[in-house]
Amino acid sequence: MNVVKRSVSGVLGGGIVFAILYAGSQFEIEWIVGILILIVAYPAGIEYLQLMKKIGISVAQPEFLIWIPLLVFGYVALDGRYGDVVLFLAMSYQVLRYLGKLPHRTGFMQAIAGVFGLLYIPWLLSFFYLIYSHLGVSYTLILLLMVWGYDTGAYVLGSLIGRHQAFPYVSPGKTWEGVIGGFVMTVIGALLGSSIALVWDQAASWTGFPHILASSFVVGMAVQLGDVFESKLKRAAGEKDSGTFLPGHGGTLDRIDGLLFALPVFFFYCHYILDLM
Repeated sequence: MNVVKRSVSGVLGGGIVFAILYAGSQFEIEWIVGILILIVAYPAGIEYLQLMKKIGISVAQPEFLIWIPLLVFGYVALDGRYGDVVLFLAMSYQVLRYLGKLPHRTGFMQAIAGVFGLLYIPWLLSFFYLIYSHLGVSYTLILLLMVWGYDTGAYVLGSLIGRHQAFPYVSPGKTWEGVIGGFVMTVIGALLGSSIALVWDQAASWTGFPHILASSFVVGMAVQLGDVFESKLKRAAGEKDSGTFLPGHGGTLDRIDGLLFALPVFFFYCHYILDLM
């Protein structure tokens, strides 16, 4: 039953994302992707604050959450030229907010949690818009195919033949068989992307095939690292899932944990290795 819920919600969620990306490209309304990011970032931010509270670090919710739409707007509007300025102001506010907090240890941990939360969720998600606006919808879809490919391969192969635990103290359900399946499906996702992007098609040819393998490896590593990191966060909070946003998938953070780490990795690979920007 959980597999059915996971499959149905995954297909519906993926369909909505594809539709928004297509609409933004077809009708030249790139800002609609900013709305998509905000729809994802806001509930993820709420889940993050709830996990922090269960860990014992209470971050002021209104003052934290108000910065999420401001950050998204900063990275989407006016070609994102003020995004980093808004990020600096948001981080500064989190520090100043707890500057006089006593005891000092409590204030220090609250400031760190506030700053990290802004970097972890809205800032990392801003790379989604950078990929979309600088590389186009095709490369955005390629990244999603790679990330979803890793998640699917790791889940399916791990469930079917997983025997050897990869991270027993953090995520007992993760196996080395699942990790291998994830990497294989990441490569397949990257290869599928060759049908929707000309430059990627050239990279996917035999002369450029090493780029497919290399990019799949670093993106796969990033997805797995993001997944394990969020698992560590949930273990610290004593929770199995970050929330109940999607049936079969848990919370929003559960759904985007790997994507968050993969976004900057894919962006920098395309920028500095493939020189696409």
